[in-house]
Amino acid sequence: MVIKILRLMSKLRILVSLIFPPRLTIGQAWQGGDKRGGLTIVLLTSINLLFATDDRLRLIHADQLENITKDRTSIQYLTGNVKFQKDDAIFTCKRSYYDEKIGLSTFVDSVIMKRGFQTLTVDSLIYDSKIDEMTGYSNVHFTDSEYEFTSDTLHYYLEADSGIGSGNVHLNQNQQFMTAEQINYKKVEETETVNYTATGNVVIEEEARKATCGKSIYSAKDNYTILLKNPVVEQDDQILSGTKIYLSYNDEILEKIEIPDRAHIVYPTQGKIGNEIILKDTTFTEYTLTEFIDDMTGKRMEAYFVDGDLDSVRLEGMATTLYHLFDDSLFTGKNISSGDTITLLFEPDSLGERDLKTIDIIGGARGEYHPDTTNAELSDPIFYRADTINYSIPNQRTDLTNKVTIDHQDMSLTSGFVKVTWEDNLLWALPDQSESDSTSKEDYPTFFEKGRDPLVGKSLTYNFATRRGRVMHGRTKMQEGFYAGEQIRSSEDDILYVTESSYTTCDLESDPHFHFEGNRMKMLQNDKIIIKPLILRLSGIPIFALPFGVIPDQGGRRHSGWIMPTYGENSTRGQYLEGLGYFWTINDFINSTFLMDFNDKSGIIFRWNNRYFKRYAFNGSFNYAYNRTIASNDIVDIVDSPDVIRWSARWNHAQKMRHHQSLNVNASYYSDSQFNRKLGTELDTRLNQKAVSNATYSKRWPQINSSMSLNLSETRYLMADEKIDSNSIYYEIPTSSGQKITETTRNLPNVSFRKGQSQLFKGKNSGGTSFYWSYNSSLKNSATGFYESEGDTSFVWRNRQWTHKNSWIHNMSLSGVTKIFGYISLRPSLSIKEGWITKYFDADSANVDGSPIKHEVQNFRTRRTFSLSLRANTKLYGLFPLKIGPLQALRHTVTPSIGFTYQPDYTKPFFGYDWGYFKTVKDSTGEEHLFDPFSGTQLGSTSKQEQKNMSFSLKNLFQAKVLQGGKEKKLNNLLTWNMSTRYNFAAEEFQLSNLQSSIRTQLPGKLSLDMSMTHDFYKQQRDLTRINEIRYNKLGLPIPRLVNVNLSTSFRFNGNRISGGQTSDIGLDTSIVDTLADAGFLSSYSTPQQSTGGTIPGGQLWNANVSLRYTKNLHDPQNPTNTFWMNTGMKINLTKNWGISYSARFDLLKTELTSHSFQIHRDLHCWELNLTWIPSGYTSGYYLKINVKAPTLKDLKIQDRGGRYRIPWS
Repeated sequence: MVIKILRLMSKLRILVSLIFPPRLTIGQAWQGGDKRGGLTIVLLTSINLLFATDDRLRLIHADQLENITKDRTSIQYLTGNVKFQKDDAIFTCKRSYYDEKIGLSTFVDSVIMKRGFQTLTVDSLIYDSKIDEMTGYSNVHFTDSEYEFTSDTLHYYLEADSGIGSGNVHLNQNQQFMTAEQINYKKVEETETVNYTATGNVVIEEEARKATCGKSIYSAKDNYTILLKNPVVEQDDQILSGTKIYLSYNDEILEKIEIPDRAHIVYPTQGKIGNEIILKDTTFTEYTLTEFIDDMTGKRMEAYFVDGDLDSVRLEGMATTLYHLFDDSLFTGKNISSGDTITLLFEPDSLGERDLKTIDIIGGARGEYHPDTTNAELSDPIFYRADTINYSIPNQRTDLTNKVTIDHQDMSLTSGFVKVTWEDNLLWALPDQSESDSTSKEDYPTFFEKGRDPLVGKSLTYNFATRRGRVMHGRTKMQEGFYAGEQIRSSEDDILYVTESSYTTCDLESDPHFHFEGNRMKMLQNDKIIIKPLILRLSGIPIFALPFGVIPDQGGRRHSGWIMPTYGENSTRGQYLEGLGYFWTINDFINSTFLMDFNDKSGIIFRWNNRYFKRYAFNGSFNYAYNRTIASNDIVDIVDSPDVIRWSARWNHAQKMRHHQSLNVNASYYSDSQFNRKLGTELDTRLNQKAVSNATYSKRWPQINSSMSLNLSETRYLMADEKIDSNSIYYEIPTSSGQKITETTRNLPNVSFRKGQSQLFKGKNSGGTSFYWSYNSSLKNSATGFYESEGDTSFVWRNRQWTHKNSWIHNMSLSGVTKIFGYISLRPSLSIKEGWITKYFDADSANVDGSPIKHEVQNFRTRRTFSLSLRANTKLYGLFPLKIGPLQALRHTVTPSIGFTYQPDYTKPFFGYDWGYFKTVKDSTGEEHLFDPFSGTQLGSTSKQEQKNMSFSLKNLFQAKVLQGGKEKKLNNLLTWNMSTRYNFAAEEFQLSNLQSSIRTQLPGKLSLDMSMTHDFYKQQRDLTRINEIRYNKLGLPIPRLVNVNLSTSFRFNGNRISGGQTSDIGLDTSIVDTLADAGFLSSYSTPQQSTGGTIPGGQLWNANVSLRYTKNLHDPQNPTNTFWMNTGMKINLTKNWGISYSARFDLLKTELTSHSFQIHRDLHCWELNLTWIPSGYTSGYYLKINVKAPTLKDLKIQDRGGRYRIPWS
């Protein structure tokens, strides 16, 4: 019986499963509907309840149930007050569907799910019983005791109490309101709130704070929020951004914001800007309220909050901040700061608003202050930097500590500590106050100004607005001098007042060797310095005193001022004052110098020198000199008894113009020929007896490689008048008629045009043929003034005569280059010259000596000449891998060259063409002579000899590669040996010219050797007459005869101090040793310096140089002439301050010392001593001078002269 009941129950269960889906149980009889099924339903319900479990979704109530089978899938429909239960969750709706095949339950219309304090309302809900997931669609609204949630769609896990909302997501939790496109959340039982991850246009709002990002992560347990993907936080008008933002909370109140990378904060502020308005001649200021944006950036940022309000901000890593300053709400400027770390502190104001109070910058701090453009007191920005900077915003004060630098306009300040108050534009500078032991001088305030030397003091005060300040215990340098004072202050523009002042050029700060001092000093910058009184002290001892002193100071610029003279005495000039004058700076482009020399015996000399210039345009000078001598050798007679008056004038001008044009003018004039000889201060000037003037205009066309020039010139030979004056010691007695002395030559004008070498056509490849051409033309017009002798038996000089000449000469050349056989370069060329003249000479007869009796012809005539040449050369290379010691390889380059030049004989026809350049004239004996009508003209004589020259040359170049210090080094010019000669086929005799050869070697460093030789191929008789016969030896080879040889060499020696106070062996430390060691040939050689471990710094003890020159002339083999000279110089640095130099010239053949001199130098720190002594010879003498080094005090000196040094031009 039991078995039958079990089988019946199994069949009933199968039937029930067809009506109700799995996990769907019936807890109550169906009320209403078909009465016929009532018993069945009750029975099934009872049976199903018997097997139901608590974790299944159970039907509590439904008004109607309908089962439909479609496509073998059974779907149940429930309608009317549908109510289900899942554990403690109750679901209600108006309709419900169940899909048996996929196990889904659908709730539709007024769906509500309640579980404890949680309520979910949604338009439709799908429940997946397999995975325990509910999905709500449309108008999702989920509430809990601690949060509220809405969205378009919700995937909710009932057991896990978590879900995923999508579309218009809103979450309200802990006074935080969040919206996003999607949220993934899970309730945390400990806090009764949810953890969530929101994505897509996330917006989080809480109190006065708003955050936006692309993704947000919230941890309810740890009480923090992470904002990702372009996060931005706005609070109290402050905007924070970065790659990530962390928000930490304490008791639901924001406590900290952290941005680990690319932190950026901006916050607006407001202030008034004043604008000047002019209305009907009345000026008033209108103020406009304007918004400004402060800004902060850094690699990392941490912001801390107190009761939700911003308390402090810390920026790290390349931190930068920009903030704006206000004075009673009026905008005064902006400040930009940066450093390793920036900390900002915010404090509440009187209204409770938290404003920025202080900014601290640590590590590499720097900043810029830009004042408002309407600020009348301060207009230019201020730049500053220090180790640390502290800003006090309410007090408008900045403190800078350690290694402070401030730049403003052309002013700069460095100090250990600086305080700036921006409200009154004042600055205080002191040494670093944090130093507890002692203050380094590097920390003293140091003031720099463009064009001036730094001013250093123990303290400094400066006003940015008035540009005035005060320095206590200050010291500065101007030009070569040092100025110091107990107090230095500036009360006027460019004027400094100094109390207890001193001036010196000695750089010993504490105890200078000398100085000028005064109670008061007034320094007019770029003008002069006035000291009252002026006292000179040497080593603290007073030497002399003056009521006041004036020292020029122009900051290195040109300035007007007196030029102090030099006093001296010699037998020619007597007592003299030389160089007394005044320098006048007329303006920035013109200056003048007035100089006067007073000579007790020889009169006065006045010089007026002017210079003008304009950069990139022109420059020039005009110099005038005047000399008035006396006959009585007494200066008091200069007015009553003058002897000779001489003067000179010179003008130089150089100008560059646009389009490649230039103009150069040089003009000079002398009153007589004695001016330079009598008044020249240099040897070259005294020997110059010409007055040359010229003006040249030039124009270039770089695009076509052409140029043109026009020249006017005149040369006066100053001694010409002396040579024709029979009363002059320079008088030249004429010995025949027709002698000439040139007095003046002029070019009126010369015009030239040049077309540089240009390519006619180029070869197709590197070995192809290329041809070039060039052309130049010159038009010359000249005039010559001369004196000519006349007479039959006695001759006299006639008055000055003039002759004029002109010509137009054209030159054109064609040349080419090609290669034959791939290695030989071939260069043919053709030169054509044509000359035009309008005046030439003619003759009908000649004197017995063959000289033509010619006369001038005024007519046009031309002459054409040409020459041909062909030259070939190649290069041969030889490489010898010789490894001998440091020598690694030797390279030999041979360049043979051969050329041929042809020029016709214009006295003979050329292939039947008669040139017509020469004429035959006869003398009284009937002998015929050739006459050249072009001789004596600007075209010059016409060639009478045919030229068929074959030239030969051979160049040898030896290069080496050596090892030096483990590295290869090239010696590019180890040895060169060149030879050349030529053979003239057209010559009747001595067709082979002399052989010219030269040898040069240059070892690296200090040794060079040059030798040149001339050899004659022909024999020579005892009377020194050459024979047209070549010298041969027994083998039939030509033996050239040495005619001339020149040999010269030079090298240097030096020696260094050896550590320990010893000196090197002079004999070993020669240039030859140094040179060979440099080249690597003496790698094993050890100098004393090397063996003892090196030299001390700056330890050169001595240096010397020697040059030898030997010449030998063998034109007369029996009586050759030889010269052998040696020049040597040596300097010994006895100590750091003592130096001795010696130079000498020796005639080694005569074993004579021809000249020598000694120089002794003593460095006396700010003074120096120099003694030059020439013991013997016509230049013997001495010159001793002790002087202050600084050029400003060049006249503070003691000197004595003797011998040639008493001569004024020495």
